[in-house]
Amino acid sequence: MNEWTPSQQADREASVVTPEHVQLRFQTAGLGSRAAAQLIDTGILLLVNITVFVLFSIVVLDRNEFWLEEMKDFAIALLLLFLFIVNAGYFFFLEAFWTGQTVGKRLMKIRVIRDNGQPITFLSAAIRNLFRLIDAIPSGYFLGALVSFFHPQDKRIGDLVAGTIVVSENEQGKMSRKQRSMQNQAIGLPLLLEDRQRQAITREDWQLLSTFITRLDSLSKEKRRELGDQIAARFVKKLEWSDHKSVEQDPIAFLERLYWQLQKDWQLGGKS
Repeated sequence: MNEWTPSQQADREASVVTPEHVQLRFQTAGLGSRAAAQLIDTGILLLVNITVFVLFSIVVLDRNEFWLEEMKDFAIALLLLFLFIVNAGYFFFLEAFWTGQTVGKRLMKIRVIRDNGQPITFLSAAIRNLFRLIDAIPSGYFLGALVSFFHPQDKRIGDLVAGTIVVSENEQGKMSRKQRSMQNQAIGLPLLLEDRQRQAITREDWQLLSTFITRLDSLSKEKRRELGDQIAARFVKKLEWSDHKSVEQDPIAFLERLYWQLQKDWQLGGKS
């Protein structure tokens, strides 16, 4: 069963234990990165609103045709409805269909996920964004920022109700010298994956694989082998991989090659 356990480290982290008994750790996104993402998204919405108003004024308000005069009130009502849908739906639709990210979140390399480590759902995206109205009280997201500051996992009220958490993906872009060497070796030995095999990999699979590879240096030899066997067995089954013998001989090498092969698909800006 998946469950969150609090981290005692100085920088705030959250960890989830998968059914394979592998612990995934996520660095939570702090107020700084979340505020920056919010400013970017607010700026985008401001530009959209201004552009729509200008175009509406040119096309409708500045023209004196008789039939337009008759339709102006209706046109203004449609404009207000359209702007309401855009402003209210921006965060919800992007987070729901862009795997927990808006434009601002993607630029700041942060993402919304569920408490069990899995991608955000349509329902959880709807709930957390509905509660933006409360988080924004009295203005400027003051209440939400206050709750987030004191919460051990940087959650605002919407996250608490929806069962979501905002995590940083910066660590995925940092590689040690050893990991860069592994990448160079893996590039020379690519895994030939078919489209159906790539499609079989879920975000949960990628999070498991990337967390294991990026934390190899911190694992003991015994733990590395134990977890490597478990995770490799999962991907062999998922990919319907035929070369069982080579995987059993060196599961870590198989996972490294798989990681570098899938990285472009799953890094920020890639598959979502």
